[in-house]
Amino acid sequence: MKTAHNKNQLQPLALNDDSLWGDENDMASCLDIGSFVQYLAEAVLIVSPDGIIECGNAKAALLLNCIGTPLIGRQWPEFLTSRCQQQYEGLVQLVAKRVLSLQAGPSEMAVRCADGVIKDIELSVSFLPEPAARLVLVMRDLSRYKAECEQLRLQATTDALTGLANRRGFDEQLHKQWQQCTEARLPLSVVIIDIDFFKQFNDSYGHIQGDACLRKVAAAIVRAMPTDAKLAARYGGEEFALILPNHNEISAIKVARDVQQAVRQLTFRDAGLAATVSVSVSQGVATEVNGQYRTSMALLCAADTALYRAKADGRDCINTGS
Repeated sequence: MKTAHNKNQLQPLALNDDSLWGDENDMASCLDIGSFVQYLAEAVLIVSPDGIIECGNAKAALLLNCIGTPLIGRQWPEFLTSRCQQQYEGLVQLVAKRVLSLQAGPSEMAVRCADGVIKDIELSVSFLPEPAARLVLVMRDLSRYKAECEQLRLQATTDALTGLANRRGFDEQLHKQWQQCTEARLPLSVVIIDIDFFKQFNDSYGHIQGDACLRKVAAAIVRAMPTDAKLAARYGGEEFALILPNHNEISAIKVARDVQQAVRQLTFRDAGLAATVSVSVSQGVATEVNGQYRTSMALLCAADTALYRAKADGRDCINTGS
């Protein structure tokens, strides 16, 4: 007759091992924590209070990319990135004091796997006080979830036609750059760009050619932008906008001139149009410096006003909000 394992005994395992289970009739008696975690659906580690990994299941080994390297006996906090180690220690102290009813989490953290790969995880910590104090860590890999969320975020902030940021992306970035630049007392410029007589272009050549024109102008704007520009967006219809952190009015006007020249050089012969077909843009520039504007919306309105002045001045030109 087989001798049952001590129910509190931990087996130093990191992979499934069916030899621990014995016959089906004897399964209940030989169930211990070490063998039990092997059959859980989540990645689980059993850790001593001082951080030594005493047991882990196959899913934990896979999550930490430890299939070819030992997992048992290693210090669990060493897998955590530096910014998460203090957070983890705080959770351990809370559960050890029973502040959270012996459980804490789930908390979002980041681990550095055995091969150096960084993964975002969701970590729950449970405290087993008897017969010997141990921590049960349940981990969930968030890498795929985070990637999917980032993809959705990009889709939600990208203009499908031109590949530039859309109005939502522009508004989010303008708010962010406004806070950063005003706090650092750095200038921030906005340029609004409008394709001259675009309705006539559409009426003359059709909406398919009009879409092609928008894509060409967008590409020309990207080519003309400096490397330190933060964002180019399709602001709406035939309007585009640039966010230029750390650009004063002089450097912003230079960017606008580069955009103007790049658009002037566009041709549409590849689309079957005559060599004489061309487009131009009118642009409005506004710059926040030394508290000139109280809000990012005021800065944007100043650039929009400057754009309408540029149109009134005869188009294919640049006007400033000053």
